Amino acid sequence: MLVAASGVASAQPAPKPAPKPAPTKAKPQDPYAPAAPAAPQDPYAPAPPPTTPAPTPAPSPTAPSRDDPVLAEQVAMSLVLRAQELYDARVFVDAKQLAVEALVKSPKGPAADQARFLIKQINQQLGLADDTPKPDDKVDTSPIVGPTTPPPTQPERPDGRASRITSGVHGALYGGLLGATVGSFFVDDTPAKSAVPAGIATGVAGGLLVPRLVDKLDWNEAQTRTVGSGTTWGGMVGGLFADAVKTDGTTGRQVMVGASIGATVGGLGGIAIARKNNYTPGDIALVDTFAGIGAVGGLTMGMLMQPVETEAYSVNSIIGITGGVIVGMVAAPQTNTTPRRMARVAGMSALGAAIPFLLYAGIYDGNASGDERLVGALSSAGLVGGAWLGFRLTKDMDRGLDMLPGKRSTDDAPPSLVGRSSSGDWGLGTLTVQPLSQQLAPQHGMSIPLVGGAW
Repeated sequence: MLVAASGVASAQPAPKPAPKPAPTKAKPQDPYAPAAPAAPQDPYAPAPPPTTPAPTPAPSPTAPSRDDPVLAEQVAMSLVLRAQELYDARVFVDAKQLAVEALVKSPKGPAADQARFLIKQINQQLGLADDTPKPDDKVDTSPIVGPTTPPPTQPERPDGRASRITSGVHGALYGGLLGATVGSFFVDDTPAKSAVPAGIATGVAGGLLVPRLVDKLDWNEAQTRTVGSGTTWGGMVGGLFADAVKTDGTTGRQVMVGASIGATVGGLGGIAIARKNNYTPGDIALVDTFAGIGAVGGLTMGMLMQPVETEAYSVNSIIGITGGVIVGMVAAPQTNTTPRRMARVAGMSALGAAIPFLLYAGIYDGNASGDERLVGALSSAGLVGGAWLGFRLTKDMDRGLDMLPGKRSTDDAPPSLVGRSSSGDWGLGTLTVQPLSQQLAPQHGMSIPLVGGAW
């Protein structure tokens, strides 16, 4: 019998949710409780990769500050002046580098104009293309590579001012000599009455006209000095020669005629040499120094020849001048002299020749000639010794880095004949006149410092 079972599923009650745990209140931490021990570290665990700090961005380069154009122009002018001195010494590569740096400091202004002119002349001497930066061009400040031994050349003036002064002085001297010579023939009894005003008038005219002629010829400082040196020493040789050829009663008019002829011939020779353009202002200064030493040396050597003969003095000076000019012209291209150095050498040589004459005042004897011979010998030796000492004391005067901005200057010795700079270098200065220090003497007066120093 099959029984069908059926039923109704009885509903069973749903399970009750688990009761929520009662919230627990956070216990306050005891600030004085000992710290929990740190979890032990696995010594065999791999080390974490090193973390590199984020790089700090580098400051972007900024253009040179133009807030102080006056200071920039001063620095640029110092660079240009030093570049010109290096140009005088034929250090053309360094001179161009400084001129380019001057353009970086001050692209516009007087210093920039001089720098561009100097760069143009340096390029011509080095045989390079004209890469003179224009006012709006970007200047390349990378080091300049070029020949280190360029052929002898002469510097060009940046602005022409120095050559106008030089040409004006030489033009006034030459014009005054010619005018005085011609004027001396107007009055026979007293030639000076007509020679002096005529010489003044023609001297002023020469001082005004010759600079314009030099500018029209576009001559530089060295060429102007060359012609001026020719007229100066040619005139001296001509005047001395006029005195030597006439043994009795040479007049001033005759000496002036000889000097005028000699100056004209010397000037023409100077023009021929200047056209070759192979000398620097320092070279001509060296020639002038040697010629001056020869002229004075001829007179001091003449004191050794007794009895006194004025014609012998003149002949000695002619020989000395001629020899000095020849030696100077041969030696000048082999040196790196500058006019300011040669001025000090000439001053030291003149001082060495003059000091023995202080002794002459104390040993003078009208009845003997031994005093003249002694003083002449000492003066000749002092002339040569002073020149040697001058060259030695000024050997570092034009060193390459002394004039650069940012470098300590070694020319900080007080004004005196011989000075010591703060760097320990001794050098030759110039004679100066200063008020007498009240700490040395109570009365007012003037003094001539001979030795000075800075420490």
